[in-house]
Amino acid sequence: MTTREGKETLARWLADGSFAERLPEVVALCGVPQPPDYHGEGDAYVHTMLAVEAVADDADPRVFWGTLLHDIGKAQTTDFVDGHWHAYGHEAAGARLVPAIMTRLGLSELADDVTWLVRHHDFLLSWQLQPGIKLSARQRRFTEHPLFPFLLQVSAADAAGARGRSRRGEDGRMLGEMVRSRSDLG
Repeated sequence: MTTREGKETLARWLADGSFAERLPEVVALCGVPQPPDYHGEGDAYVHTMLAVEAVADDADPRVFWGTLLHDIGKAQTTDFVDGHWHAYGHEAAGARLVPAIMTRLGLSELADDVTWLVRHHDFLLSWQLQPGIKLSARQRRFTEHPLFPFLLQVSAADAAGARGRSRRGEDGRMLGEMVRSRSDLG
């Protein structure tokens, strides 16, 4: 299934009312709050659907499914702590759900790759990138993973679906340029 076909299928499921039955993990994001400073668009479901819209029609289908499922762990992990909404561990919680979802949808051949994308979709939050900074050896190895180009696309869609003060979009673009040029590998 191509990304374009995935988007068309998603629209059909929404129109015919079968979306909730097919993807209850995504529907569970309805009403799941997020920090308004970073997610002014609303709950985790609205954010997810905006992110999916941002995926290019010609993107690899793993990018589409990784984006659609990237935050499904928030339904289990979101909590109000010290006056702020947090979803600690949502990446791992979501990754655990992906194989069963992909199998249920008849896309088990994509399960491992989509699981990896969901597990790592927030990697940029810990990298503290700044112009001119070289990547660490660990970061360079991570960028060499065969799915890394898809992860950058999932991260870009995630950033496009957020209305707030996150630097994720800028950081992703900067990292993509660094990796493409390999100027940081010295």
